[in-house]
Amino acid sequence: METVEFILPDHWACALINSDESGMDENESKAFDAFVDFMVKKYGSCHCMDVADDSNFVRYHDAADFGVLACDASTFTFAI
Repeated sequence: METVEFILPDHWACALINSDESGMDENESKAFDAFVDFMVKKYGSCHCMDVADDSNFVRYHDAADFGVLACDASTFTFAI
């Protein structure tokens, strides 16, 4: 099985693992949905398999292109 890793905001974990976006505001939800659309277009799916226990406050991460500012982020692993 092939995987790909991204450094993503910790507050996306619940949405990525449990498909629960209930804690997101409108802007967070738009950024998250843009990331999911990117994953589906590029890899054909958006199935998060794991989140590493490596959370750090980072200025640059893989969600920056979707409008997410500096935040606590971790390594998320996706099946592709």
